[in-house]
Amino acid sequence: MSLLGQVRNAWRGLAPEPVRRMAQPVLAPMLEAHVRAQARKPHGAKGQGGGPIRIVGYLSGSHGIAASARLAARAFESLGVPVERIDAAGAALTWSPQGPPPTPAGAWIFHLNPPELLAALGQMGPRRVIGPRYGYWAWELPSALPRWLKDAAMVDEVWAPSRFVAASLAGARAPVRVVPHPLFLEDYDGVRPAPRRAGFQALALFDFNSSQARKNPQGAITAFAKAFGEDPDARLMIKTQNGGQHPDAMARLRSGAPANVEIIDAVWPYAEVLSAIAGADVLISLHRSEGFGLTPAEALALGTPVLATDWSGVTDFLDDEVALMVPAGRTPVEDPQGLYAGQSWAEPDTDHAARALAALRADPARRPALAAAGRRRVAERLSPQAWFTTLPDTVKAAAMRAAQGR
Repeated sequence: MSLLGQVRNAWRGLAPEPVRRMAQPVLAPMLEAHVRAQARKPHGAKGQGGGPIRIVGYLSGSHGIAASARLAARAFESLGVPVERIDAAGAALTWSPQGPPPTPAGAWIFHLNPPELLAALGQMGPRRVIGPRYGYWAWELPSALPRWLKDAAMVDEVWAPSRFVAASLAGARAPVRVVPHPLFLEDYDGVRPAPRRAGFQALALFDFNSSQARKNPQGAITAFAKAFGEDPDARLMIKTQNGGQHPDAMARLRSGAPANVEIIDAVWPYAEVLSAIAGADVLISLHRSEGFGLTPAEALALGTPVLATDWSGVTDFLDDEVALMVPAGRTPVEDPQGLYAGQSWAEPDTDHAARALAALRADPARRPALAAAGRRRVAERLSPQAWFTTLPDTVKAAAMRAAQGR
């Protein structure tokens, strides 16, 4: 067990609960500083980091950074590289002094943002995490937090899912590399489109816990209404989740929706989400910012045309050849949920978006052309093979050694 863990256990055993609550504001920063100091010390292994590839993340989670960990593990395995998965939400992070000592890894890849990475290292014992460390971080504004830039010293290299995120990390105390999410086209080949009504069907997806202001479903509704009014043969589904935690925001969203816009707030199985995307004539993502844009990428893989804001992470794989790109100005960040503050993000042109939607509906032949171009783009830029080429040479070498059983 790490020193931090030993201190915590002793503190819990000796100090009454009221005392612990009173002392928490003083002790928590001290313990955090201790973990940071230990994590920034050299952690290489003799023999240059032999051992397995270990991926640490919230592997059982339903959010984007959890998906990134699962996708990376699969990508390695699809190329014949064995991976050890460590779920940051489970007990596997904590080593006991009675158990076997931790062994070096060819690479530790943490799909955890800095606060979660710090917590994970605190549980594991940072001096016992032996071998090269890589932190896969996601951020959605032009500049990352100053603390993130300093905390980059805990890893040997920071991986960012897009050029946009990499630029936000300028000045980090470790090199920054762009490593996109890998996708598997075979996962999408057998998806059956969801049953649908006749007419033109658009779809927008978002999670309230990812910031309604950032995902901007109101923009999708506005553009759709400008394009089609209340035409019953044109329908927009807004699929969201966690709206029950934000009842006022949900009420405002519903009140602004015309009759041909359906809002569904529910947690669906992943397969059902993919079926909904596959059954739509267009996926609308008039986001104000995306670190990567996994949902638009999956729409490409499914052969569903995408209408998206021409800004932030999606521009690494979306352009006018494969999608309907919507120009955007810049506006100060205003997020009533308080997830984002300061800086600026995009304000997509809903008039342009409306014209693009109307043109797509009027030209059915364009949809299969966009579908074919989108799948080619995924194969070219987001396949496991393309993903592997973006990794540092040290990780490629460690992966090859692991694949050969050395």
